[in-house]
Amino acid sequence: MKNVIYALLALVAFSLPACAQFTEEDLEFSGGYRHISGDQGLDGYFLGVGWNPIRHFQLHLTYDGVYDNSTIGAFALTSVGLTLVNSHMQELLTGPRFFLPGVFKGREKVKGKIMIPYVEAGFGESRLHTDVTQVNLGRVQAADTAFAWQIGGGADFRLYPHFAARADLGFLRTHFANGGQSRIRLGLGVVWSVRARNTQ
Repeated sequence: MKNVIYALLALVAFSLPACAQFTEEDLEFSGGYRHISGDQGLDGYFLGVGWNPIRHFQLHLTYDGVYDNSTIGAFALTSVGLTLVNSHMQELLTGPRFFLPGVFKGREKVKGKIMIPYVEAGFGESRLHTDVTQVNLGRVQAADTAFAWQIGGGADFRLYPHFAARADLGFLRTHFANGGQSRIRLGLGVVWSVRARNTQ
């Protein structure tokens, strides 16, 4: 995870001269609920920032923090007692996002609001930490950090000039324990744009 953070900081540092011609009006900030399948199902939150260097194209950086606390229960006829499994997964993904305002050819307007679909991809790292506690046998912890990528899409439903509701659904691929895991990634949140984008 640290390597990705260092790479992103270096990218930002080298991009500052190019970014100087753009104002803060090209920025947006988002956050909300995140669900990721696998590991008993993980629920939590996401935080994101996006920068629009050109119209309908955005570079985004998204952080996910999702959790699961499961009780497996006592195993009958064994000495194994109550088993608790606590999982915490973090992701830091960055990549392109393409907005498609003309897809519905004018039918995206609903009672004066505007729905704008988009497609996106993200690349980065994911970290999974699992803590297994058995009442009669003790506690075992394991953690792994590995490359992750996702592809998917969603839609912004513009509520006000600077605010939108966002829903996204995608395919997430993680690579923990020298293997690959396929997951579904769902998000529901809100977006605040410095620039009014109802006519985007």
